[in-house]
Amino acid sequence: MATRIPMRAHPRLHPSTFALAALIGGLGVLALHTTLGFDGPGGEWLFQDWIYNVLMIGASCVVLARGVLVREDRAAWLTMGTGLLFWGLGELYYSLFIEGTSREAGGSVSFADVLLLAMYPCFYVSLGLLAKRHLRNLRLGMWLDGLIAGLAAASIASALILPPVLATAPSEHSSIVVSLAYPIGDVLLMMFAVGALSITGWRAGNLWLPIAVGMLVNGIGDSIYVYLTATDSYHAGTWLECLSPLAAILLALAAWMPTRRVQQREMTSWQIMSVPALALACALGVLTYGNLGPRLATPALVLAGATVLAVGLHLILTLRENLRLLAHSRNLSLTDPLTGIGNRRLLMADLRLACRSARPHEPWVLVLYDLDGFKLYNDSFGHPAGDTLLVRLSERLKRTVEPRGGVYRMGGDEFCVLFEHSGSDDCQLVSLSVAALCEHGLGFSITASHGSVMIPAEVADPASILHLADQRLYRSKEEAAARRANQLNVDPTLKLTVSAVSGAAERIHDLPASAGLHASGDGDDGEQALSLGEHDGGPLAGATPEQRARNRRVRRQPPL
Repeated sequence: MATRIPMRAHPRLHPSTFALAALIGGLGVLALHTTLGFDGPGGEWLFQDWIYNVLMIGASCVVLARGVLVREDRAAWLTMGTGLLFWGLGELYYSLFIEGTSREAGGSVSFADVLLLAMYPCFYVSLGLLAKRHLRNLRLGMWLDGLIAGLAAASIASALILPPVLATAPSEHSSIVVSLAYPIGDVLLMMFAVGALSITGWRAGNLWLPIAVGMLVNGIGDSIYVYLTATDSYHAGTWLECLSPLAAILLALAAWMPTRRVQQREMTSWQIMSVPALALACALGVLTYGNLGPRLATPALVLAGATVLAVGLHLILTLRENLRLLAHSRNLSLTDPLTGIGNRRLLMADLRLACRSARPHEPWVLVLYDLDGFKLYNDSFGHPAGDTLLVRLSERLKRTVEPRGGVYRMGGDEFCVLFEHSGSDDCQLVSLSVAALCEHGLGFSITASHGSVMIPAEVADPASILHLADQRLYRSKEEAAARRANQLNVDPTLKLTVSAVSGAAERIHDLPASAGLHASGDGDDGEQALSLGEHDGGPLAGATPEQRARNRRVRRQPPL
């Protein structure tokens, strides 16, 4: 018995695919007719009237179907489809009731003009809706690039198209308005098309590329038609007849393409300046053309001037952004990332300035500090609590010393102060700064040793100043350690108390979670518990939310 091999399932094509394929095929037939000229009896009527109008109205139906069937961007595509429908109906009305009649030769305003002009506001609204959704979170410079590119394109189009239109405009006021409305509307569409491509970094993707190309094709085709009509050089049945259906079909393709939101792009220096430079060259070219050749129309002059102003604004914003980034980078390189005060690099720069400006009668003072007891604190309560303590102490030191001097963190638990000597107040300032770096609480005691140097009386170069301050600092630490040892030998009760505190801190650090450390502090056994971050002066007081998330509860130790 023969084994039946199952047929592979083929993906089902969406009906929009067949509709778009039919539109593209019809456009190909129309292009063959206009370029190769094959037709039979009545061919002009069939190709230039019916196939042309079917393609225009068919493209509008495809776009309207996208708005009806798909919820995403529904308002934008319904508005776009309505504009295409106005366009197709205007072309159909012109073919049925105006083409070949005396009204066509007279150039008077007709209902076809009303329909054709109605498509422009629909296009503008739909493009605005699409831009609002798909071009969000883009920096201001990208939008400004689009505006500059659009203004430059519009100024060139206005300089070339408007003069013959104005020269051959009918005498009737309404006819003049209509004659100018088409090129102005086309210039605005081309302005948006070039601007959209520039905003997306000339990598527009499935959505914006067909839209921009479609608007550009329609604007170019319509502008050429207006120019040829104004100069009495237009001939029906040429390749120009294919541009309007091509633009409509490109919009239909964009409606059914899968899309993704345009993201901010990284640009090199030449890419940042290419659009403003080219736009400025175009604007200057238009202004030069107006001075050497025929007089520029007012819209072309205004658009060229607006292009120059936009380029100037772009340069100002670029310079401002670069200065902001430079200031931010400098701040990061000269400040300590944890405490926000100056770092060692800033200290060395300020110290070099102090050495150059210090005089025997106007000396400077450098004080170097080191925290005593910080390592035990860090080991007992954890690094987040230690970081919080460093931030708290640095803020107190900054409030104490400023504005008389600068405060710096050398790294770890070492701080430094540099200030100008002012007599007897210096001793008080040093004492207050040492007190600012001291903190005491349950199970811990943080003090500070220091060493100071007078500039330039003692040393006059930065390296020697730091070396001497470091020697005096550690001599001070040794003297403080010796004093504590003498106190312990003299007072046995104090020795017992200090040993108990140190031992309790070590046992707190080594206790298992079930015995002494609780993440949530439930306290089910009824023993009294104390949160490290909930008492005044506790190790997590003032901690950030991330540090509080690791808050531990340590049970009180029984008195020893």
